[in-house]
Amino acid sequence: MLKRLVEFLKNNHSDANIKEYLDAKYIQLNNPQLKQIANALSRGELNAKPASDCGASHFIFHFGSTLILLQKDTANSNTAYQAELAWETDFLSVRSVRDKAKGFYFINFEFDNNYKTTLKKTKKVIKGHINNTTKNQEIIDKIMPVLKGFMSAITD
Repeated sequence: MLKRLVEFLKNNHSDANIKEYLDAKYIQLNNPQLKQIANALSRGELNAKPASDCGASHFIFHFGSTLILLQKDTANSNTAYQAELAWETDFLSVRSVRDKAKGFYFINFEFDNNYKTTLKKTKKVIKGHINNTTKNQEIIDKIMPVLKGFMSAITD
């Protein structure tokens, strides 16, 4: 999927910094692994740790049809991580008259030590698609427990 995303970015967002994706550590979890994290959180076997305690500073978290590029925020602010979610969609991205492929929907956000999110603007939009802030927040709210569990699990 990362290869499709990089190709999509090259063809549709030539000004994007593709190197951010290519230089990041790639971590993919399957459904049983995601369920294991969710169960450990719900049973209290995995305690949430502050986001800034996570040792991973630049990585891609991949599950299902979603990739999240995460970069630890090094500025002196309340932000722990900057993130860009790329969700593979059924929307067609027209690269030429003869060449069509699945597209990606992007949501940029950041979060603090307590995993409280703030949506950010993105220039990576699907032509003709209206960006819905409420829906974007709902998507982020759904993925954050998994991300929080994963980041807590890998924190020393």
